Amino acid sequence: MTTSLPQQTLGVSGVHVSRIALGCMGLAGTWDRNAVGPENIRKAVASFEAALEAGINFFDHADIYGDTACESVFKECLKAVPGSRDKIFIATKVGIRRGYYEHDPNYIRESIEGSLKRMGIEKVDLYQIHRPDPLSHPSATAEVLDELVERGLVGMIGVSNYHPHQTLALQRFMRVPIISNQIEISLLHLRSIYEGAEGNGGNGVLDQCMELGITPLAYSPVGRGWLSGKREVPEDHSQKLIIEGVLKVMHDLSPLYNNATPSQLAIAWLLKHPAGIVPLVGSNTTSHIQEAANAANINLSRTDWYKLWVAGRGSSVP
Repeated sequence: MTTSLPQQTLGVSGVHVSRIALGCMGLAGTWDRNAVGPENIRKAVASFEAALEAGINFFDHADIYGDTACESVFKECLKAVPGSRDKIFIATKVGIRRGYYEHDPNYIRESIEGSLKRMGIEKVDLYQIHRPDPLSHPSATAEVLDELVERGLVGMIGVSNYHPHQTLALQRFMRVPIISNQIEISLLHLRSIYEGAEGNGGNGVLDQCMELGITPLAYSPVGRGWLSGKREVPEDHSQKLIIEGVLKVMHDLSPLYNNATPSQLAIAWLLKHPAGIVPLVGSNTTSHIQEAANAANINLSRTDWYKLWVAGRGSSVP
């Protein structure tokens, strides 16, 4: 039986997606597309089915993930679950090439055609510019993105790793709204919120998202796995003390939230923010996917949210 996950509106689109999405960077299980075999496909299909069972309907790709292999195995996932395409929301990204970024209009046109062919679909629901390209004027990027929407190849447009003025510059030339901004957010990566005088200043991304009705999509929500509590932190890790401090607070809070795991508390911390953050859970392990989905049932108190934030900052609030 499929679990019911809370849903939310994505940006100003009116489209509803699950509060937690599956990040598909590791779906193929390899970054060598020539190494994909039956076992890779079997595990990808199992992950897809586990996500659907958990109530996840939002799947996030990029053409570079697995050197295109992740989009290709997703086609097998859709085949394995007949009718699933009509029930899910598919996103992918463009703009990162080996060693550089590119927003050339012809390259973007070729890339969307490649993504659609690999996944065996006619339209991507959300197409995201993966990173800003300093050598491309936002007017040219905007023109080709608007074109893809008009041609019906793309439903809506998002950005990724964009700072506020980069988002404004692109939106200035676009006819359709920017729906989302995919950025790294976790208790170990706080710049989109605010770090305080002791650390680097916040970059204002979440404030802009709330101002403009843009949905933030959070990759690495469990601090690249360091906040799962399942990995030993090396002595030379630059954030070793912060990680240990956050995990200590999580251990203390766990009994208050039905023995929630560290990963669940890390995700619940993001879900509490009023910007409507959608955490992207990057796993192809079925148990991890179910674990992450259950984080949506946790409603942290204000004081507990702040306890975790203080631990992540490494200092008390000003």
